[in-house]
Formats: sequence, structure tokens, C-alpha cells
Amino acid sequence: MNPGPVEEVGKVASGFVDALRDSPTVLAMTVFNILFLAFVLWSTMEERRWRERVVQMMVNQQTDSAKLLFQCVPYEQVQKLFITIRDSTKNWQP
Repeated sequence: MNPGPVEEVGKVASGFVDALRDSPTVLAMTVFNILFLAFVLWSTMEERRWRERVVQMMVNQQTDSAKLLFQCVPYEQVQKLFITIRDSTKNWQP
């Protein structure tokens, strides 16, 4: 009978551990590398969460500032400004 994949993986793992039993330095470096990769992954995920929070805070601040600005400036002036910008960039080419 042919052994299944679980038995094969078990044999490979046993062979790997037996080979590393003779050289504990390689085993220690392997464990260290695995832990280091796990730390880098965790650190990257935490940094991404932090950046998402910062970007969300910036967007909220911009939205609040825009609301406050539009409450201070009359609508007619804002409309004239947008029309002026639109007309001045109508024929613009990069």
C-alpha cells in the first residue's frame, strides 16, 4: 500500500528534525528566521492599519474644513470661482 500525504509529510518532517539534531546552530537560525518573518508580517500589518487611520483622519479633517469654508463664503462667490476655474482650464493641454 502506498502511504498517504500525511505520512509522507511526517516522514519529511522527521527527517528534517533528525538532520538538524546534529547541528543546533542551523536549527536555531531556522527558528529565528521563521520568527523574524512572522514579526515582519505583523509589523507590516500594524503599519498598514496605522496608515489607514491617519488617512481617514486626514479625509475627515479635509471634509470638516471644506464644510466650514463653504459656510463662510457665499454660494455665489464659490460658483463664480468654479466657473472661472473651469473656463480657464477648458483649453489647457499638458
